Order: sequence, then C-alpha cells, then structure tokens
Amino acid sequence: MGTAKFDLHVHTTASDGSLNAKQIIAEAKRIGLTTIAITDHDTIGNVEECIAEGKNNGIRVISGIELSATTDSGKMHILGFGIDTNCSEFNLVMKILREAREERNKNILDAIKCIFGINISMENVKKYAKGDSVGKPHIAAAIVETGYCNDIETAFKKVLSSKRLESIERKKLPPKTCIELIHKAGGLAFLAHPKSLQLSHDDTFAKIKSLKLYGLDGIEVYHSSHSQKQCEKYAKIAKELGLMISCGSDFHGPEVKKDVKLGTGNNENLPTDNEEIIAPLLKALNM
Repeated sequence: MGTAKFDLHVHTTASDGSLNAKQIIAEAKRIGLTTIAITDHDTIGNVEECIAEGKNNGIRVISGIELSATTDSGKMHILGFGIDTNCSEFNLVMKILREAREERNKNILDAIKCIFGINISMENVKKYAKGDSVGKPHIAAAIVETGYCNDIETAFKKVLSSKRLESIERKKLPPKTCIELIHKAGGLAFLAHPKSLQLSHDDTFAKIKSLKLYGLDGIEVYHSSHSQKQCEKYAKIAKELGLMISCGSDFHGPEVKKDVKLGTGNNENLPTDNEEIIAPLLKALNM
C-alpha cells in the first residue's frame, strides 16, 4: 500500500472515539491525509469543528454519520456522507436517539452492578465522555477506574461482552428510515462493513439489492475488517447493482481499537492511496 490520502470512516469523541476534533485533524495531517469523513454513531456533534480545523490545515472534511439499523442477521450500519448539519428533521431524530442511548446506558450500569457487583454512577461515566454521546468506551473507562479491570480492552472482554449486557441494545431505525433520513439531510447513504451482516454471498447480494430499492447509494467495500477476497466480492456486488464504493478504516483511536490505524486500517489493508476509488462519491457530493 502507498501513503494514505483519504479515510471515509472516522470516529471522534462525539461518539465512541478517543480523539477530539483537533486531535483527529492533527493526526490526519501528520500522516498525509487529504480527505476524511467524520462518521460518529448517531451524532454530528464534532462535524462542524472538524470541518473548521480541516480548513485551517488543508484537509477536506466530509460531514457524516453512522446509523444503526434493524436487521434479521448480524449488525447493519448505514453511513451518511455529506450531511446538512442544519437539517431540522435530521437533528430531531438524532435527539431522540441520544435520549434512547441515555436510557440504555442506565440499564447497562444497573446490569453491571447486578451481575458483577461493580457500582458505577452515571456522573462518573460522563466525565470520560468528551462529547454529547456517552457510550460503552466511557463505561469501560469507569470500570477500569474501579480497579476491576486493568484496561479498557479487558473491560470490554470481561464485562461489557457479557451476553446479558449485549442484550441491552441501542435504539435502531429501520434501514429504509435510515436511508430516507440521510437523503432528507442532503446526504448519500452507504452500507457500512457488509461483513457484519453475517450472511452468505447470495443473501448478502439479496439484502443489498433490497436496500437499493430504498435508495441506497453505495457500499463500504473496503473496511479494516474485510479480507482482500471479501473486498473483491463486495466490489463485484457494487458493480452489478450500480452502486458507488467507499473505503474507510473505522478508526476509533488506539484506546478503543488499537489494531485499526487512521488512514491505513488493519495491517495497512486499505487502498486509501487511490482516490479514484471514491471519485464517483466525491463527484456526487460536488467535492
């Protein structure tokens, strides 16, 4: 792989990333990125600051989002690129999701106390959240503070991966609603990391074909979790269905996903030095 130039799947402290807007842009500049998309979970909290920081540092920042969608198998996330941060309908739904997430966090803390005997207050968790979204990484940090686990990775494996806790899911929207919401905010809707659907090739094709009927614009063909063979498979599906392609690391920061590097993914498995891959996407966004 060559030098990374773009990364269209990046998380910040607005959701469950460990780097804030200034830190993300500084790191992007350090490694030579020219384009990044900020795609936090269910929030656009850091987008405007990242755009401003990007302009000051010669980096093009795409306003984005990652929405959780309901699905019968595995997990489905929908990426939105080119979101209008002033769209009132979009922001109203984000507010509803944020309130649902707050209720979920309370349930998780109650379950942790019941199952593991670890008593953590919401106030203690919030001090680790540097944005408007509180999530599992912040709860994990609070668990480490109690001394029950030595680090965040262990807290996830030992506590937060408990089946009883995993059953406390975040609020999800139907795929059709996710796509329509992104379009109403002026964005493009892409299926994130299709591997997470956990479907066979034929079923994956059928699922993506059904999403296209709802208006899906593209597929995240290249992702840190995808093997080369899987990337080839998803690229073929995108071509057959006339969908655009995106490529992103799903970077959260070394404290959250230590094996995933900004701009290069896992063991440099992403072709982020070849901007021709995302040229149709950028053209559709008038960038």
